[in-house]
Amino acid sequence: MQLRKLSNMYVALGVLTLGLIALGGAVRAMNAGLACPDWPLCFGQLIPDFHPQVYFEFIHRVLAGLIAIISVILGVIALRRPDVPRVVKSLIYVGWAVLVVQIVMGGLTVLKLLHFGTVTAHLGLGITFFALVMWKVFVFRHKGPLVAQPRKTPLKYLIHMAPLLVFGQILLGGLVSSNYAGLACTDFPLCHGEIAPTFSGPVGLQVMHRLGAYTVFIYAYLLYLGIRWGRFEFPMKLVRTSRMLISLMMVQLAIGMANVVFKIPPIVTVLHLAVAAAILATCLRMVFLVSYEPGTRAGA
Repeated sequence: MQLRKLSNMYVALGVLTLGLIALGGAVRAMNAGLACPDWPLCFGQLIPDFHPQVYFEFIHRVLAGLIAIISVILGVIALRRPDVPRVVKSLIYVGWAVLVVQIVMGGLTVLKLLHFGTVTAHLGLGITFFALVMWKVFVFRHKGPLVAQPRKTPLKYLIHMAPLLVFGQILLGGLVSSNYAGLACTDFPLCHGEIAPTFSGPVGLQVMHRLGAYTVFIYAYLLYLGIRWGRFEFPMKLVRTSRMLISLMMVQLAIGMANVVFKIPPIVTVLHLAVAAAILATCLRMVFLVSYEPGTRAGA
């Protein structure tokens, strides 16, 4: 298999993983998390009888298994190639470890009857696996040798913080969902007429999730301003990617508002999770570009 083809296969794996994350959101939104009450079988069957909720969960399991198989096959192929960068080979082993833990956590999610801790951990591991796949894609698509760029500016380290903030916000969203706190605040942008009426209970989770969203948006916008207008030499790709991040953030805020206004319809919930994963991938892309892409412009 040619290296370019292997790279394309990892792109496909990333798309499938994003689809699995979105499908997991659909399972949650359709209250189908326990539609198959046992694990790894479903009602003691390899292929259960058809029922809409049952098949949401069943297809989720099948897609997860398919992704695991593809990940192993691609990993074995990549490990045997001398021209695959060392960092990709290291990430393959990390990805496999995450995959094993994720499979166990998927079973515990069912056996623990959707305990909020296991549900949130399941989401976090899925997002982590997606992030690892996307980083491999970035390395494969990088032109030239992978050489760290010696940029000594605080902005570089602030860019490195962005994926961590987004990841934390996604986990907070998982806690909101798994604690059924999505409609704990029925108005927007305030909550029961206040910015933060409490930080405890379901209302507190919803308040923290909203404040986290505002914080991440402001943080991303300040990064964009620093990248676009700061006096540092950054690649144009980074400028465009930071602009894309702001666009995704605005879409995500609109989806978040729609979740409240339309009382958490499943399709909006799925979009909310999928766009969150896309935002994380965009932040990771910014980290990669500021770390390894040579500068091609100077800020104004």
